Amino acid sequence: MKGFDETTSTRTDSAATAQRSKDGVYMFHPEPKHILNSCLKNNPLSGVSLSVFIEMTWKNKKSIQWGRYWHRLLALFLMSSFNSILSAIELIYIYGYLFIFRKSILGNAQNQHQKDPVFVLGHPRTGTTLLHGLLALDKERFAICDTFMVGFPHCFLWFEKVGKFLFRNILSETRPMDNMKLHFDLPQEDELGTNLLSGLGVSPYSSLVFMKEEQKYRQYQTMKDVSDKDLDRWVASFSYFIWKIRIRDLLQNKSRNTPKQLVLKSPCHTGRVRLLLKLFPNAKFVFIHRNPYEVFLSGAHLASTTYGWMFLQSPTDQELQEYILKQGEILYNEYIDCRKDTSLLHEENCVEIGFEQLTKNPSESMKEIYSRFGFDSFDEDVNSRFPNILGKEVQELKGYKRNKFRHVQLDDKLKREIQDRWNNQFETFDYDKKYATSC
Repeated sequence: MKGFDETTSTRTDSAATAQRSKDGVYMFHPEPKHILNSCLKNNPLSGVSLSVFIEMTWKNKKSIQWGRYWHRLLALFLMSSFNSILSAIELIYIYGYLFIFRKSILGNAQNQHQKDPVFVLGHPRTGTTLLHGLLALDKERFAICDTFMVGFPHCFLWFEKVGKFLFRNILSETRPMDNMKLHFDLPQEDELGTNLLSGLGVSPYSSLVFMKEEQKYRQYQTMKDVSDKDLDRWVASFSYFIWKIRIRDLLQNKSRNTPKQLVLKSPCHTGRVRLLLKLFPNAKFVFIHRNPYEVFLSGAHLASTTYGWMFLQSPTDQELQEYILKQGEILYNEYIDCRKDTSLLHEENCVEIGFEQLTKNPSESMKEIYSRFGFDSFDEDVNSRFPNILGKEVQELKGYKRNKFRHVQLDDKLKREIQDRWNNQFETFDYDKKYATSC
């Protein structure tokens, strides 16, 4: 099966033509007016509860740029009030109706003998979304958390159908950074939901709101050096979210007594292999990597086009660049350390795949993953619809053309910094340190 057509970018290269670095600092696009003036559009805080919103604004009252983002804060205050009502109804639904009439579902969702999740790992912009989406096509095997569930984790069990219609205009039709389709039913990063449930204080995704202070959230990339209180807070929220995802799966598939295996993706999980294996000893991991220069350039494009939808303070170019580079250091260094310990990651629970390999031959990449994990969907004597569904999806994606950055000019100082700080990536996955103009 042929791969995706990647000859040019769906976004014209003109978007990148003026981009360059000066004195070692990448020149990011300033916030466009339509993003700066937005309130809830593409904003993952839209599902925040009132108590969390009040706590967030109180703790960060001195750092929030009230004059610049007052309209966004007002909209979030009103939305959080509504979300708290929805959350209260959800609790009544779970511990009232489900506990009385469907108690077996609650127990089955908590059953510790079910299969542990498959986690998609990788730095942002390495192809984790594509890989996650392809795996999620196997609906016979996997359950997912979708975009609505992570956006409104307090209320999706009872409110999902109404909410997807009511809030349909909150999302753009395509993702701001790459023109891939975007809607509430697509698989999405579970960390977004965990961040809201945990109160926005123990997740690295809070950096995307308070980018000027992202240093204080770095510890949550790996969860290795956090306090016991913060760790317990994150684990409790993550476990609760997983439980609710499994409840939803059972409610949608009433003929089964156990939920399907979860396939989950959040780039920050790349630095949490040790913790995830403690929570799920039989978890499986699919790690995807990509040329570090492409990762940086695509990450800079992501920051320029997407982060502004959620800012409550405006960072400098230097702060945005440091966030991207530091995130790469933390995630890759921790993953590579785990990779060296065969008691953690080994052939039976981890598959590594390159972005180019996935895009050039997605079907063979899926076969490799399934073969390594002992999944039988590609066996000829197994009646599975997944290979056909995968083939159709690949055909549809052939028209998609990823972003190219041929005209981006990086000065030697920034190139050297990328090489030095991401040296682990270059060497471990055998990428050439020469800056390619085809990036």
